[in-house]
Amino acid sequence: MSVLLCFAGQIGSGKSSVSAAVAAALGWRRTGFGDYLRAEMAQSGGAPTDRESLQELGQRLVEADPAAFCSAVLTAGGFRPGDDFVVDGVRHVSIFELLVKLGAPSEAKLLFLGAEDSTRLERVATRADARDFARASGHRVEFDLQMALPDRAHGVVDANQPLDRVVADCLALVASWRGH
Repeated sequence: MSVLLCFAGQIGSGKSSVSAAVAAALGWRRTGFGDYLRAEMAQSGGAPTDRESLQELGQRLVEADPAAFCSAVLTAGGFRPGDDFVVDGVRHVSIFELLVKLGAPSEAKLLFLGAEDSTRLERVATRADARDFARASGHRVEFDLQMALPDRAHGVVDANQPLDRVVADCLALVASWRGH
């Protein structure tokens, strides 16, 4: 069984670091919704580091044509149905459901990284956009992250732990899903 491993979690939960480490450990390719949005923003002459603009662009793409958005993200990462692959930055249940369809025959699995506000705030404190944390965390695109995605996830990992422990927990879940 091939797996399309989809990571979700709030800002500062460690999605990018964890998904990159998990992809490297498994030898799988990886892409992210944030990676795609930053590239699109840069191509259009916008600021790829402006979180508010990135959130708004992502929301517009979700509302305009979510299937095209998901397809573009997967294509940009080099995904082909049937591949083992990691995608980071799922922010809506409806987007995950589209990834389930677009990824077949790869089996889409949603992994939610849950972290306390204090952990997330500490992680983003060193980022250039740290001052934007409160506004960004309250953005409408974060709603499903807080409410519906953890309930829909195939696995929830405690992301308050050190990176190596979070990665190990994710790898253990992937192994269990693949029957190893």
